Amino acid sequence: MDNKTYEKLRSKKLIDIDSEVSVIHSVKDFGQSTFDKEDMYNVVGINNNKILGTSTVDGTELSFTPDQITMIDGMEPKRLCDAYKIKI
Repeated sequence: MDNKTYEKLRSKKLIDIDSEVSVIHSVKDFGQSTFDKEDMYNVVGINNNKILGTSTVDGTELSFTPDQITMIDGMEPKRLCDAYKIKI
């Protein structure tokens, strides 16, 4: 999700504390390699474009940015904007 979309959703309080978001993040593979993984996180803190979430699976914390978010409360950002008639 781009920053413009994030700011508009944030101003409408559609991304806030306790929102459930799907995030793509890097995890370590065997050795030094990494791969991208998509997981669900509950938002527990927001500081401008830095978001802190806890995993819905095991409770681990992850700091991420809006560009890593793929879904918000089960909807893609574009679809959520369309549902609330937010122009992006």
